[in-house]
Amino acid sequence: METWIILLLLVVILWVLFRPISKKELDRYNDKDNWSNMGF
Repeated sequence: METWIILLLLVVILWVLFRPISKKELDRYNDKDNWSNMGF
């Protein structure tokens, strides 16, 4: 049972870290004038 939980967590973490980054996200990070919209 513990093995399944660990495997599931590992898959979720890997998916979040290595998922393909969309064009919209790239534009948001590359836009230098957009810092005011990031919640700081």
